[in-house]
Amino acid sequence: MQLLSTLVSFDLGNNGLNDIIPAWIGERLSNLRILRFQSNNFHEPISDTIYQLSGLRVLNLAHNNLSGFIPHCFNNISAMMVSGPDGLYDIYGQDSLQDIKGGREDEFDSGDLRLLRSVSLSANNLVGEIPDGLMELVQLQVLNLSQNHLTGRIPKKIGNLKQLETFDLSMNALSGAIPESLSDLYSLNSLNLSHNKFSGPIPSGNQLQTLTDPSIYEGNSGLCGKPLPNSCWEHKLPTKNRPIDDDEVHGESDWSWFYAGIGPGFVVGLLGVLGILLFKKSWRYAYFKFIESVCDKIWVKTTRLRRNFR
Repeated sequence: MQLLSTLVSFDLGNNGLNDIIPAWIGERLSNLRILRFQSNNFHEPISDTIYQLSGLRVLNLAHNNLSGFIPHCFNNISAMMVSGPDGLYDIYGQDSLQDIKGGREDEFDSGDLRLLRSVSLSANNLVGEIPDGLMELVQLQVLNLSQNHLTGRIPKKIGNLKQLETFDLSMNALSGAIPESLSDLYSLNSLNLSHNKFSGPIPSGNQLQTLTDPSIYEGNSGLCGKPLPNSCWEHKLPTKNRPIDDDEVHGESDWSWFYAGIGPGFVVGLLGVLGILLFKKSWRYAYFKFIESVCDKIWVKTTRLRRNFR
C-alpha cells in the first residue's frame, strides 16, 4: 500500500480496524484526495503527517477513538483553500456517495462531488479548542466536529468560511457567545450547536433567519432569542439566573470593599487626631488657638456683611 504513490482515494471505512493511523499516509500518498477511515477503532492523536496531503478534499475520521488536540496545521491542505474542481467526479463516476457529509447517511449526486470539500472528526475523544487553522479552509463545505470534548469558543473567523453548508458542533463543551460572523455564512443550510454551554443572544440576519428549528440550539441554557421561545430581555430576569461575567463580579466586589472601608477609615482617622491632641500639649494649644482665630475671622466678616446690608 505504501508503494501506491499515485493513489487518490483511500477508503477503509466501516471495517472495525483497531490501530493507529499510520504516518506513512501523509509521507507516501502525496496525491491522495479522499481519506475515509470512519467507523473503525483508530486511536491515539491524529498524526500531523496527514496534513501534508495538500490535495486532500475529503477527510472523514468520524466514529473512531481518536484523542488529543485537533492539529493546528490544517492550513497546509491547500486544496481546501482554493476553488475549482479537481477530478472527484472522475473518481466516483455516476454513483452517489454516502456518509461524506458529516458522517451521516446523506446522499449527493455526482455533480456535487466535483467541488466538495469536507472535514468530519465527529464522535471521537478530541479535546482542546477549535484551531484557527480550520478557519483558513475558505472553500470548506462541510465541517463536523460533533460528539467530542472540545472547549473554548467558536473562532470569530468562522465568517471566513463563505462556502460552508453543513456546520455541526453539537455535544461538546464549547462556551461563550455565538459570534455574529456566523450570520455571514450565506450558503449554510444545516447547523447544529446543541448541547454545549453557549450563552447570550443568538445572532440573526441573512441565512440564519432560515434556520428556524429550535432544536439546533437546545441544551444551551444561557442562549436566548429566536428561534428559542425565551426572549433575551426575559432571559436577563431575574438577575440571579443570568450568566454574570468576571468583570461584573470583580467590579461589584471592588465597590463593596470601598464602601465597607469608609466607616472604619473615618473612625481610625478621628481617633488618631484626638489622640495627638490629648497627649501632645503644644499641638493641643496650637489647634485650639487656630480654631479660635478662624472663629474670630468668621465673626468679623459676618459683622461687616450685616453692616453693608443695612
